[in-house]
This record gives sequence, structure tokens and C-alpha cells, in this order.
Amino acid sequence: MGPDTWTDKEGWLEVGKLGLDKLVKKPDPRKPTFFDIAQYCLANKEFKKPSTKGLHEQIINNLIIPQFGDDVAVEVKPRAIKVWLKGVDVEESTRSKYKAVMSSVYSFAISEEVLPAIVQLEDGNFATANPCSRVKGIASVSDYEAMTLEPEQTYRVLEQLKHLEYTLVLLIAVTGLRMSEALGLRWMDILFDKGLIKIRRTYVHNVIQDGPKTRASKTSVEMHPLLAAALTNWKEQTVYSKPEDYVFASGKLNGEKPRVGAMIVQDYLKPAAVKSGVIKIGPDGRTFDTDGAEVKRFGFHTFRHSLASFLMAEGENPAVIQATLRHTRLDMTMYYSHARKAQKREAQGRVLEAVLGGERVLQRELNSIQ
Repeated sequence: MGPDTWTDKEGWLEVGKLGLDKLVKKPDPRKPTFFDIAQYCLANKEFKKPSTKGLHEQIINNLIIPQFGDDVAVEVKPRAIKVWLKGVDVEESTRSKYKAVMSSVYSFAISEEVLPAIVQLEDGNFATANPCSRVKGIASVSDYEAMTLEPEQTYRVLEQLKHLEYTLVLLIAVTGLRMSEALGLRWMDILFDKGLIKIRRTYVHNVIQDGPKTRASKTSVEMHPLLAAALTNWKEQTVYSKPEDYVFASGKLNGEKPRVGAMIVQDYLKPAAVKSGVIKIGPDGRTFDTDGAEVKRFGFHTFRHSLASFLMAEGENPAVIQATLRHTRLDMTMYYSHARKAQKREAQGRVLEAVLGGERVLQRELNSIQ
């Protein structure tokens, strides 16, 4: 209608002059839309890490705004949010995350007095202006169970890898470092004389971020002499071996940044796992373990779960496992620890013996079945 240089005010004045204002619904500044409060939130809220802001931007701009952007924020109904969430083809825990992000937009808008704290509902009752707090039935706990590897399976995968990829997988498999932490390491963080690895930064979404993921992650990671030897061997091979160089530097970027974890998984780790027989890829692209069970995720985090499960099965003190994984809470450590198949069978055998009255009775029952 007018030049791109016009302000909104100038544009609406021109609409009025042409008598078109009756045909156009003007936004009510007293009733901001969800788009309005979302943009205000992204522009003004302080996020602890750039990766967190990036994740919120993706969810808000790509998912929530297309659904609720034009709706008056305080008029969005909880049921509409629930119906939308249930219609998204993701895991229940991911739906919970979407709900939490949307709720954070409302909470920030209320704290900044962009929205009122309380609104009156159609039935005359009063409630918080954040409709997400009234959405029920979206569980935050996932039914996803991570795949875990036996030590010999990890060894078979390592046999298929060389140099950087071998060292990176070995490091994560025996220390429980997160991929982002391992990729953020510089040689100055490897204290060979003290047998320690310092976690000072992470590499997330191709961005280096200062500081570990959590407060508990700030602790140093112990380094066994065998691991130190493997890291020393890699240091002697790589051209990026100065103190300030990244341990797993990208050659394509002349060492200015680390390698990209997702690309390592796709190009090296998964093919190595397939070649070693640890996983299989079906004709439809889905991943399966040796028993034919579908594996929803396979990557570096698999080794973190495997480490916790192995240590738990070996009878290690749960407090030691928690410290190794640098979890803030012990219940998270227990979540990472999965019972191994042999353990489950042995436990079932003990129950059978107790129920049937001992090994001789158990053998008699087995003989009667044959």
C-alpha cells in the first residue's frame, strides 16, 4: 500500500485516509497477541546460555507461533493448547518441553507486566493469565529407554574407528563426559601431570560456551594412566597440539572450532556400530539392536548410559557413579543405570528358586515340562 520505509503509524493513517480502516481489524494494544509477547520475551529475556535461547527460538518461531501467533494471548484456551500438543507427533516428554517453553513466554510477559497476572474466565471465575498452567495430561516423564552396550561391544565399535574418532569415543565411554564437554576440550584442559581433565566449556550447536552444563559438572574428571596414554598418542598424531588448540579440532576449519558431534555420529560412529554388528539398520532406515528391538537413539550418549549401567552392575557405590557422571541428583544417576540382561535372568532365577522351593525342586519342575 505504501513505501517500505513507512512506520506502522504512517501506514494506519493512510488506511484511514482511504476509508479502509473499517475493513481492517486493528490490533488492540491492550490485548497483545501471543506473537507480541513471544517476540518481547525473545528480545528481552536473559538466557543463561546461547544454546538455550536458540532452542527456545526454534520451538517458539517454528512451532508455537504458527499455531497461536495471531490469537490474543490471554484468550488462548488450555484445551486448545492440549489438543495441539497431543497432535504433535513426538514423544510425551517432548510435548512437555514445548508446553514448558510456551509457559515460560507467558510467565515472562506477566513478570514484565506485559500481561495481567489474573484474568476473568468465561464462567466468571478468576485464574492466572498463563493458560499453560491449566493444561493437564501432558506427562513430563518419557517411556524412552536408552540402549546400553556391554564392554566387549564398545571394544568392537572402537576396533572400527581410528585416530580422532577412536579417542573421542574412548574418552566418553570411560569417563562419561557429555559430547558437548568432550568437544569443548582444549589441550590446556588435560592435566597429564595431575591425572585430571578440567571441564571449562562446552560446544553446543556449533557455538563454544563457557562453563559446564550444570554446577555439578564443574568438578574435575579423573584420568587413568591408560586413558592418559591414549590421549597422548592422539596428541602426537594431530597437527593441533598446542595448549590452546581443541583436542578434537576440525581440519576443515583449520582448527578454529571442534568437529561437529552429529556429523561424527552419522559418518563414523553409526557405521562402525553397524560394521561391528552392535546395531542393524532396517530397510526403512530404523535402527535395531542384536535382539531385534528398535533403538530410537544411538550416539555418544549411549556410552554415558552404558558406563552407568556397567558400574552399577559391578556393585560400585552409587555415590561414586553419581560423582563420575557429575549428576546433581542421585535419582538421575539411577535413571541412567539400566539392568543388564544377564542380571535380569539371574534375578528371575532366584525368584523361581524361592517360589518352587530350591534348586532340586526347580530341576524337578523343569524335568516335568520336558
